[in-house]
Amino acid sequence: MNEPNLNKQITKKVRAVEQKVINLRHQIHQNPELSFAEKETAALAAEEMRKLGFEVRENIFGTGVTATFKNSSDPEARTLLIRADMDALPVEEKNELSFKSKKEGIMHACGHDGHTAILIGTAMVLKEMAADFKGNLKFLFQPGEETSGGAEGMIEAGVLKDPDVDAAVGLHLWGSTPEGMVEYKSGPFMASPDRFDLKIIGRGGHAARPHNTIDPIPIGAEIISALQTIVSRRIDPLDSAVISVCNFEAGSTHNVIPDQAVLKATVRSLKSDVREKLAASIEKVIKNICDIYGADYDFNYIFGYPPVVNDPQLTELVAEAAAEVLGKERVREKEKAEMGGEDFSYFGRQVPAVFYFLGIAPEGQIINHHQSDFKFNDSVLKDGVAVMVRTALDFFNS
Repeated sequence: MNEPNLNKQITKKVRAVEQKVINLRHQIHQNPELSFAEKETAALAAEEMRKLGFEVRENIFGTGVTATFKNSSDPEARTLLIRADMDALPVEEKNELSFKSKKEGIMHACGHDGHTAILIGTAMVLKEMAADFKGNLKFLFQPGEETSGGAEGMIEAGVLKDPDVDAAVGLHLWGSTPEGMVEYKSGPFMASPDRFDLKIIGRGGHAARPHNTIDPIPIGAEIISALQTIVSRRIDPLDSAVISVCNFEAGSTHNVIPDQAVLKATVRSLKSDVREKLAASIEKVIKNICDIYGADYDFNYIFGYPPVVNDPQLTELVAEAAAEVLGKERVREKEKAEMGGEDFSYFGRQVPAVFYFLGIAPEGQIINHHQSDFKFNDSVLKDGVAVMVRTALDFFNS
């Protein structure tokens, strides 16, 4: 099929399922579920996949679901995995929508309702276009992205096998990208969201006699200041890194020096060597400063998701597919990686993978994720389906 006719066919079939996709998104939005509690959402996804005749597997690493569409009898046929995350956040929704969350204190404040609906829509269209490709598709609905992550556990449970997955694709609706715009970037795309907890153990006493104490507050303040020199003086200026102390708690009144101070921080980076260097340097700074003042410390460094690193060939495939179905003016390369994290990165550690953004920001606005007023227009859902469908077809026909 020639290019113009293929794009017309995709557009026509996407329009035919658009209202269904919107309805699914509204249903999921009204019934949000926290990480690893996505039972209703998972059941909905499984039901829709069974309607399409796919081989469905449920309860993977908790609430995970896969649906396999074997569209080739060739044992050497390639398999493409397309992933969506399902979990919501512990946020009270303040939007006045006809499909507002029905659950107190829980809402889809990051777009995962859209991701899940887009994936179901993509499956519906690709089933309709089965004659246009030969290969296997694995649709993956993942739990827990917002917390400890479900990708690694699902991989360990075998989702990249039977049939063996050759490549993986995922998207995120993105609040700083213009509405309906696809943004892509080869190589490092999102950061590793590591973190640490620090307890500085001093010796409290009367505020009028600080010389008889080991005051953890100025020690903590000095540590915070010194941590910033790690990024500015120990990391190559051309490499991205962030250390942000986001919590500092000590004391309970105005005239008592406390025994302890607690700090909590996030650490972001894009390269594995920088990541290891940051962790080692942070503890060295903490130890040295505590030693100077005679304080002890408890330090717990938690490595989070690895960075998302996009495969160059798959990135080009997505960019070209998006340009075909949306138009070149609605596709652009990102200049810089994002310092947010995503556990889609685990798929990229096993197979070639690409993760991209689909914008939801109306002109002149930025939509803030994880906020009580987070919302986006349903019109972007069809764009997500169209790009995923064209990407899948191009993958099998390239």
